[in-house]
Amino acid sequence: MQLRQLKTFVAIADAGSFHGAAEKMSITQSAVSMQMKSLEETLQLELFERTVRPPRLSNTGLLLLEQAREIVRLTDKLLESSPVAGQFAGSIQIGTIPGASFILPETLDNLRQTYRHLQVRVQSNFTDELVALVGQGRLDAALVTEPKNLDRQLLSRFVLSEPMMVLSSRDQAGKSDIELLNSNHYIGFNRKAEVSRMVEEVLSRRNIIVDPIMELDTLETFQMMIMRGLGVGILPLSSIRDRFKEEFYTVPFGSPALQRRLSLIQRRTQHRQRFLDTLFGALSAVARSGENVSPQSEA
Repeated sequence: MQLRQLKTFVAIADAGSFHGAAEKMSITQSAVSMQMKSLEETLQLELFERTVRPPRLSNTGLLLLEQAREIVRLTDKLLESSPVAGQFAGSIQIGTIPGASFILPETLDNLRQTYRHLQVRVQSNFTDELVALVGQGRLDAALVTEPKNLDRQLLSRFVLSEPMMVLSSRDQAGKSDIELLNSNHYIGFNRKAEVSRMVEEVLSRRNIIVDPIMELDTLETFQMMIMRGLGVGILPLSSIRDRFKEEFYTVPFGSPALQRRLSLIQRRTQHRQRFLDTLFGALSAVARSGENVSPQSEA
């Protein structure tokens, strides 16, 4: 049983729904459901009545609620008084690519619960720009699509791997990735993005000729265009917005699917190493708990 699960359990009680708890905890509703299923399995108790919508706390859940609140309260109090927490004070600068938004909010929220005096400043950009800023010392670390070549002064710490998917409107259901790409206009994501370069290399290697119609900078607009049937595109699985998933027909890009690897990039000599180790551990923990991606070893 994890403290995070108890905090989510309390958040459901306070918000009145899994959806409300997801917003409060800055995680997906699916992640809330997975955490509660795991909590019930650990306790071997049914905490919710799922015959109603939205699910509500069962009598057993109501009995355990106050105990859960007390555990969360006491743990927060303990962490606030911990001498270790005081060592994680001040400000740290990290970067992230737009497509990593599914993992970073929950990670930073988890860290904030423990290290309340630490200020984390985040800026978003493409992989090349972020890696350059880390190398210049203007960022302490960056969560990016793992680049092919990395300066020797920098270190890449693997976080997770996920498949690249071809997205289309649902009326295209049943077609293969090649059929989708050959029979529709192609909507590209900004070519400065590392994933776009990966995709272009594989398209060329597989001799797939696409018909580009537009190139977009934001994931929201990119996916809205595909939903409208204006073309097809390719994205990492986790970049597909939860609220849009039912609107798309998706197939893996390639067999086996092309993988996007997310890594934390930092300088090899780093004065905030202890915090970066903690950040890396927190990122890896959230990656393991996610349902959209599959963390893999570096072997």
